[in-house]
Amino acid sequence: MGDGSSCVNVKCCDIEVCVGNARVIRNVTFDCLQGEWIVITGPSGAGKTTLLRAINGLCPPTAGKIWALGSCIPGRPRREAQRVWRSTGTVLQELALFETRSALGNVELGARAAGRGRDWARREARDWLERFGLAEKLDGYPASLSGGERQRVALARAVAPRPQLLLLDEPTSHLDDGSAKIVLTAIKELVHQGATVVMSSHREEEVAPLQTCHITLVEGAMTSICR
Repeated sequence: MGDGSSCVNVKCCDIEVCVGNARVIRNVTFDCLQGEWIVITGPSGAGKTTLLRAINGLCPPTAGKIWALGSCIPGRPRREAQRVWRSTGTVLQELALFETRSALGNVELGARAAGRGRDWARREARDWLERFGLAEKLDGYPASLSGGERQRVALARAVAPRPQLLLLDEPTSHLDDGSAKIVLTAIKELVHQGATVVMSSHREEEVAPLQTCHITLVEGAMTSICR
């Protein structure tokens, strides 16, 4: 990694993010090690989603620098951006599924895009969808799924390739308690296998025993960080 921290999978250094004329993120600094699970909380409008989008490269910082899997934002070449993208699973609030593909097709496509073979991708896609309680929805298209079902498909697509880095924005917001527990348990397993997770959540009590670090944002600034 350019900053010399080989085991740091995410590093934010004095970042500022402006959207239009609004400064949404202000002077945020933290790092996230391999095998660490950071949970970001804060009131609505605190900047949680913008911070995750910045780490993913969708909303580059106006000031400061971000390193994700050894690649620096801003300024990284396209090849580096593609490498990081293939190693990162992301679920944002938009839940952008391919409407012309089934649930199975969406998850399989995500695994294939990450460089996995066809047979492996199909097997993993089916396994994850079944694990998330969608065995009867494999052939269902997004338009026919409920909000919670769509969210579980998006999560299965993110975790199926077993990425090095997971960026999750309120990943259990549309799920009942039982489904949320299944999803959080799956994320925990990936962390134990060495994945790095940065996620926002409104289920603070549920995720507290699982997280290794807790960051609180208020009006775009970090008010606390606990390890």
